[in-house]
Amino acid sequence: MNPPEKKRLLWIVNHKTLMPAEIPILRSLGWEVFVPKILPSHDPGFRSAATTYEYDAALGLPPATLRVLNRHNFIQLDWPPTVEEIVNTYFSVVVAHFSYYTAPLFAAACKFQGMLITRAFGREHPRRFSEFATLADRPGLLDHLTAMGDRFVFGQGYANIAEVEDPPLRQRAYTITVPLPDWMYRSRDSWEGGGGRAVFLCPSVGIAGYYGDLYAGIKRDFGHLPHVIFGRQPVPVSDPAVQPFLSDEDLLALYRSAPVFIYPSTEPRHIHYSPIEAIIVGTPVLYRSGTLMDLIAGDRLPGACADTADMEDKAQRLVAGDRGLAETIRAAQWRILDVFASSHARQQWAGILPGSSQRNAG
Repeated sequence: MNPPEKKRLLWIVNHKTLMPAEIPILRSLGWEVFVPKILPSHDPGFRSAATTYEYDAALGLPPATLRVLNRHNFIQLDWPPTVEEIVNTYFSVVVAHFSYYTAPLFAAACKFQGMLITRAFGREHPRRFSEFATLADRPGLLDHLTAMGDRFVFGQGYANIAEVEDPPLRQRAYTITVPLPDWMYRSRDSWEGGGGRAVFLCPSVGIAGYYGDLYAGIKRDFGHLPHVIFGRQPVPVSDPAVQPFLSDEDLLALYRSAPVFIYPSTEPRHIHYSPIEAIIVGTPVLYRSGTLMDLIAGDRLPGACADTADMEDKAQRLVAGDRGLAETIRAAQWRILDVFASSHARQQWAGILPGSSQRNAG
């Protein structure tokens, strides 16, 4: 592709953990980045959202133009004529999350003259991203994305996401890995063990649905083990095993002492950050065979579990202090981190952004 006249990018992703990892990569490739400032803070399902003013000063936009952008709700609203003109005048790429908030995709597909790259990180099985495109308030989204031709890219975080999607997404799929922010590595290999409780991640345990069911499964299959459950809880929980809000330092301390992090997810196309954080710390992590974690690992690692009984048996041994099993798991699970390397993400972004090339990556 020829170099764009304006290497300026609108990043409507607003993920608090991805932001400090992905935006520096984009900036290292020579792109100015605007991050929207208005979030759907009323929505507990958008609990991972965040924003920043950090990159505004480097945008090179007229102050009045920047004020208009900062006051617009890109995530929930269509682009009024003034915003449409600004985006098309000053930006050549829009990067937007693919979620039930389809306003950014619909607006860009219908009104933007540049490239639209979606960021998709996997849905709960058997849900698909294509389903979001059929929402009644914005029908025909897939048709509009198809009409963009090669100006549209379905930027999947993992290589198997698009295989279950409708052709307009599957045919425009390009894998852009999920990089990890530098701060995650500050506690690398600091695990000490010695604690007596297995650790689980489960936010929203008091809300019926996906996480409510996950919580019930944890209690059913592992409730007899001494354990602790962390994750943001929007409603009060009476279970003493469920921790209140943990600061980053509290969570790292929990990882360091935990004999095991049990990740009972059965998802083939989605993974949380938490087990990856635990691997960085060095906590032994157990996960199910056939899940995305297993796919990322590539080979069958000692932390993979054939079924619930196998997971429960290994967890029992680790909680009881089986250091040999712990070290066997720890020695092998490092390879999972390779998939999340920023160098991979930079190469992939360089390969898709207009005016970039693989020789820019490094």
